Amino acid sequence: MAQLDHQITAIDESTYATAVVTTRAWEFNTEGIEETASRTEGNPMRTGFTKRNDRFTPYFAGAAGSVQFDVLTKGFGFWLKHMMGSVVTSGPAETVVYTHTGSFADLLGKSFTLQVNRPFHPLGTNQPFTYSGGKLTEWTLSNSMDGNLVLDLGTDFAKADTAAALATAAYPASMENFSWAGGTVTVAAAQFDVTDFSVKCNNNLAVDRRFIRANTDKKEPTGGRREVEFGLTADFDSLTQRTRVNSLTRAGALAAIVGTWNGPTLLGTTLYPQVQVTIPAARFDSWKAAVADDAGIKQELSGVGLFDGTNSSCSVVYKSADVTA
Repeated sequence: MAQLDHQITAIDESTYATAVVTTRAWEFNTEGIEETASRTEGNPMRTGFTKRNDRFTPYFAGAAGSVQFDVLTKGFGFWLKHMMGSVVTSGPAETVVYTHTGSFADLLGKSFTLQVNRPFHPLGTNQPFTYSGGKLTEWTLSNSMDGNLVLDLGTDFAKADTAAALATAAYPASMENFSWAGGTVTVAAAQFDVTDFSVKCNNNLAVDRRFIRANTDKKEPTGGRREVEFGLTADFDSLTQRTRVNSLTRAGALAAIVGTWNGPTLLGTTLYPQVQVTIPAARFDSWKAAVADDAGIKQELSGVGLFDGTNSSCSVVYKSADVTA
């Protein structure tokens, strides 16, 4: 089964784009990290029907792509600092439950090395790809009825290495999925039964910071203004949400959205593992409830998360047996 020996491991870096041996492992669904080989090319006027083969300079432009995980009851906290910027850990409650709260803060100085194993086919020989200078350009948490809570990460890397040894993947014991079966969503503190939920954040990183400085390496990306988007699908059970979208007052168009997922097994005496996503000031911008067939009508809602002057425009709380994020 060597050709199926897929694994992803990662670890925080002390210095941007300085690779570190990866020691933490996650189960993953897909990865689509692609490398970019760039050329600085001239086109001088000279005899010939095509460009000359000695008038370009190659350089490695980096790698980027998506990685998708199911969110599990252990290990997810690692990603919070790279998604949000700040993580505060408290606890333990009931002796074993630690709360890791991610909120928006500067992402500068936070990077990671990620290694993905891509075995040769059909021989199955391991071929690790080690990417350093890892930053998260965007992320999405989503859940659909009959599905698991899923984390999609948009990644960017400065360097790639195919010579580093394959890391040993060690997975936390007794992990479980967060799924729709343990999920609830509230809008303005009232339960809102949905079939689909998503929240997406674009970190707006400047990922191609290169300078004339005797090398082609890019410097650590700097952040821009975050963009938070949400999407909800539910039964068309009233005009409440349409009224929010069409409100002629700012207050009427805003409401807090909270999505909460509990794990299936008690962690403490009364507490379950948990993921909670909060958008304190969600602006409802779009509503539709078109009739497509003779089934019950669904309404689709979307909008953005805004800053209320006090709270993080989006926060993610993770309760786990993990002592540290």
